[in-house]
Amino acid sequence: MRLEDAINMTKQTWNTKDILEILWVCMVDDYWKDYYKKKIEMLPKSEYFISDLDWTFFRGTLQKEACSLFIKFVVSKRYYDINPEEYYEFLKDLEYFNKLEKAAHNKEIVFWEYLNAWIFLLLKHRKLVDWNDFLNFIRVHFSSKEKIKPFRFSMAKMKEVIDSGKNFLFVSGAPDFIFDIYLELLKKYIVKNIWKSASNNIYWFWTNICEKWEYFAPLWGNSNKTNFINLLKEKNIITKTLGWMWDTWSDFGISAALDKGNDFFFINPERKVIEKFEELKTDWINYKMILERKDLICEFDKNDVKILF
Repeated sequence: MRLEDAINMTKQTWNTKDILEILWVCMVDDYWKDYYKKKIEMLPKSEYFISDLDWTFFRGTLQKEACSLFIKFVVSKRYYDINPEEYYEFLKDLEYFNKLEKAAHNKEIVFWEYLNAWIFLLLKHRKLVDWNDFLNFIRVHFSSKEKIKPFRFSMAKMKEVIDSGKNFLFVSGAPDFIFDIYLELLKKYIVKNIWKSASNNIYWFWTNICEKWEYFAPLWGNSNKTNFINLLKEKNIITKTLGWMWDTWSDFGISAALDKGNDFFFINPERKVIEKFEELKTDWINYKMILERKDLICEFDKNDVKILF
């Protein structure tokens, strides 16, 4: 199915599936599949500081980054000489995607439609490439373009946690293949900039996008992330929460899974964080908004913010 057709189908009033389900991507909300259970059992019982990745540590969106590199990789490998028919199909999808991208930049469509189109484009055409070669391409690009360097405030918070002997847990909806690469390189960065054994205190869970009937970690939605943290607390894996870092308004709800008195840091928060602050805040959590821009890092209060546009 063409990307354009898949997008249009999601807009039909009778349709109950999103674009990933149309692509036959498995979205089973089952925490007890072997894939997930084994990852949970690997976590040590400890106190954890919990963090998002995209726009909180990583300066961008990993899904978008993966798909941008996929397009570059397909073009660079001259796959039009190897498989003309599939390459033509790829070009037709890419042509429509470019229109969506323009509409997203002009705020004519919601961001999630654009982001899901990225995922659709990559997963549908992944057989065009040698997958291991593509992963190495991502790894080299991230290293050469200094994509690993995190926000300084976030890195300082991580150092504070691991210096105290506690653990740092990433919870993200990024696909596993690019999350793995980012964390692999981030650990090398930590070894270089903090200390060698520090990376041993860092753990992560991701969304493993996969084909139908295979397992995946259901960490896309806000409620799934909240349920996941509560699950780890119920199993006494998280003996105490130490705080959280995030960037979007939809994640106010996750603070309900944190212990009383925890700090919840919004790193470079989006506009709706301020607009919906009083409506969505949890009374027992200390919310802090952090702005990092070039050589400036500051904390600001929502009552002192004047939104110009």
